[in-house]
Parts: sequence; C-alpha cells; structure tokens
Amino acid sequence: MAKRGQIVEEQAVEETARSIAQAQAVYEKLMNEIREHCQQVRDLREQAAEMQRSGRTDFQVGVEVKQLLAQAEHFQMLADQKDGIPRMESIRHLEDLQREASDYRQLIQHNQSVLDRQQKELEEAKEEAATRIRQAEERVQETERLLASEIAKLEELEGNIVE
Repeated sequence: MAKRGQIVEEQAVEETARSIAQAQAVYEKLMNEIREHCQQVRDLREQAAEMQRSGRTDFQVGVEVKQLLAQAEHFQMLADQKDGIPRMESIRHLEDLQREASDYRQLIQHNQSVLDRQQKELEEAKEEAATRIRQAEERVQETERLLASEIAKLEELEGNIVE
C-alpha cells in the first residue's frame, strides 16, 4: 500500500514538474514577444528620428515619420498589454506551481523519514522475534533434557523396584 502511495506521489511530482516546465515556456514566450515588440518600437522610433535628421522637409517625409511613430505606438501598446495582466498571471501561475512542487518535496521528505523509521522498527521487531524464538527453542531443549533426565531416573527407580 505504501508503495502504491509512493508511486502516486511520484507521478504527481512528475506532473507538477512538467506543468512548471510548460508554464516557464509560456512565460519565456510571452517575455520574448514583449522584448520583440519593444525592439520594434525602438527600431521604428530610430527610423523616424533618422528621417527627421535627414533634413528633408517634404510632405512625404512627414507622412512617413507619422506612420513610423504610429506603428511604434501600436507595438508599444501590444508590449504594454502583454507586460500587464498576462505576464502577471503567468508569473502567478508559475509561482503556484513552484509552491506545489515545494509542498510535494516536503511531503516526499516526510514520507521518506516515516518509511525509514518504519523499516528500522521492522528490523528491530525481526531481531526481537528471532531472539524470542531462540529463547523459546532453548527452553524447549532444556525441558526436553529435564524430561529425559526424569524419565531416566524413573526408569532407574522402576528397575530397582523390580529387582
């Protein structure tokens, strides 16, 4: 029964470890997306700044600068959206899984110490039982010797009476 419980616990630990790995992968993907959006924002703003520094003043440059800044604003908004609630939920989920894994580690450690204690108690009980068996066998042998001695005395007495 203890073996079955240990197997169930090991499966739960493995499942939690897989969940943690998955949650970390989701978090890393989210962080990569945020970094990519932020890099796109920097790149677009840099392009707009370069166009403004170019010295060109025609209408087309102004339109392109506005488009680049609008795209930068869009990517900034996406990064902010992903950096907010989804990131916090991902972190919270990961922390919950890590707490669960920690709880399993503590449970396994406790169960291992209980198992160690029970195995020690079993060995002590086996030793005690072996000692009691040996003592009982010695008492039986002593009783057999006493019985044999008394039978011999009885036979001697009966032999003396017959004579």
